[in-house]
Amino acid sequence: MKLRKIILGSVLALSTLTFADNLKQVKETEVFAKFHEHRPGNMAISNDGRIFATNTPLITPETKVFELLSNGKTKAYPNDKVSHGKDSTIKATIGIRVDKNNNLWVLDMGVKQFVVWNINENKLTKTIKIPEEVTTPTSFLQDFVLDEKRNRVIIADMTQGDLKSAPTPAFIVVDMNTGKASRVAQSHASMMPEIEGGFALNPIALDPSFEWLYFGALNGRKVYRVKASSFDNEKEVANNIEYYAPKAFSDGMTVDKYQNIYSTNIEQNAIGFSNDKDGYKIIAKVPAGQSWPDGLVVNEKDGYLYGTVDQLNRTAALNGGKEEGTGTYMIVRTPLIKK
Repeated sequence: MKLRKIILGSVLALSTLTFADNLKQVKETEVFAKFHEHRPGNMAISNDGRIFATNTPLITPETKVFELLSNGKTKAYPNDKVSHGKDSTIKATIGIRVDKNNNLWVLDMGVKQFVVWNINENKLTKTIKIPEEVTTPTSFLQDFVLDEKRNRVIIADMTQGDLKSAPTPAFIVVDMNTGKASRVAQSHASMMPEIEGGFALNPIALDPSFEWLYFGALNGRKVYRVKASSFDNEKEVANNIEYYAPKAFSDGMTVDKYQNIYSTNIEQNAIGFSNDKDGYKIIAKVPAGQSWPDGLVVNEKDGYLYGTVDQLNRTAALNGGKEEGTGTYMIVRTPLIKK
């Protein structure tokens, strides 16, 4: 089944949200960077403004991770041995984050491990293998958050790695220091798709104060949250999950210091904003002809929300075996909502 049939097949349900926004009156995002050789999935911005991105593994890219340089050029990061070519250390990745100490965390879904690289000293900090017993045969380890207050990583395992199986999503919680891991809240209702044949737990975000973990299903119209401290007692996580706000079908999500949720809108090729007071609204649309806004990241220093646009729905893997990407992929940005 083509992914676009899954995503667009229930358009009538759009009326359940404030999707009455006239897209013709919504501004376009600013194009920050264009690529022909890269198809960025997720991105990360360091404390000093360096920008890193992963290339979506659905196209089997030569370069897995790259840095966008100040002159607009790119380079495989940290080097070719680690992230370029069929013999690179990193095999397939989407999720990427930078911690407060400027360590770049890359989640290699190809071999199920984290590669952690110190970008200040340009050297490997460590690798953390994800134990086989906390994954499933169809695990799809596509994104994660860093709870630096409690020294743990929380992965959103969508499962459905074959793009067709029934979902059994879960959080995978990994201790940053010991590597000990566990599988938490598997198949909780909040993680499941709202349409038959849809995709499960995908967008995930942790607020800057490390208080709330936000998440939802790709083919879901609700943002849920749970206290990050709930993972101190993992058996209680499922009991503490609560509804927070509406959203569209979305692949990426981030949150600012005011608990405002920004999420991609893959139905209308836009970026949305939601919270528990204002509901949901579209704040920007991607440039004409583009599709599938993917990863998002807040940059409080310059006041912008950055995102990738990668036409994922046009890849052969998600488009009935036919590649229809235009060959121009982007990083875009739009101003953060002011409280």
